Amino acid sequence: MSECYQQLFTSLRNNRKAGATELALITLAELKACLEEMPLQSISELGDMADQLGHARPSMVVLSNALSRWQHRQELAKTFSKQGYMDGLSDIYREISDASDNVAENASSLVKPGMTLLTHSRSSQVSSLFEHLLEQHVNFNVVVTISEPSKEGLLVASELDRFGIPVTVITDAEMGLIMPIIDLNISGCDSWLSDHHFVNKTGTLLQALAAHHYGKPFWVLADSFKTNPQTSHDITLETMPTDELRLPKGEHISGKNTYFETIPTRLITGRVNEHGLEAMQS
Repeated sequence: MSECYQQLFTSLRNNRKAGATELALITLAELKACLEEMPLQSISELGDMADQLGHARPSMVVLSNALSRWQHRQELAKTFSKQGYMDGLSDIYREISDASDNVAENASSLVKPGMTLLTHSRSSQVSSLFEHLLEQHVNFNVVVTISEPSKEGLLVASELDRFGIPVTVITDAEMGLIMPIIDLNISGCDSWLSDHHFVNKTGTLLQALAAHHYGKPFWVLADSFKTNPQTSHDITLETMPTDELRLPKGEHISGKNTYFETIPTRLITGRVNEHGLEAMQS
């Protein structure tokens, strides 16, 4: 494998800030750049590369779905040339981007002027929703969690501040406390599972439980690239090194840093995909 690919794989494994869609787009763009540098005889390695990349982040299915579609189309077209592979990557990249934009456009119909939205972690589709609302001149406020331990919620707060959108940052533990003043809960999604569950950053279950308790709407942004045939029983929930937790030293102290969890869809109002709004059955 080329040095470019090894750097790409390492970056993919270590990225703890980007959501599933953003991470897929970053990886596809970098894979295309690596492909441009590869000698023609190395094209045969692409299948192994795609398989390895697709399994690198098992909780986040967008990249795996994208690479599977890419490989399948190349096989059908019998386009076994460097340019054909590169064009195929560009096509998939556009499809993911278009689907994400359509999700944001569809979700914008949920937000009315003056609403306060709560979001946890960082999702490029949620960020795209905020941009759509800004373009539509809809006034709204956002509450965002810090999103421990990688604190990606602070990036969301900075992005909103640049947009001129009022944002309040809270600890993850305050989601239940603040829920009574929330008008709408908005979440990204890393995988939409086949058994009425979805996967997202750990802490989303607490948000969903609080929203359900207070009778607040909770919509999940998840296009078709996030559909995963796995169930909540066999999905791999990624863990990260515990050094992020900054634990005190001690003979009997251990840590656990699970980044993702499954959330039952009975706790949410519905799913927003590229085709529209899909209400969940209670």
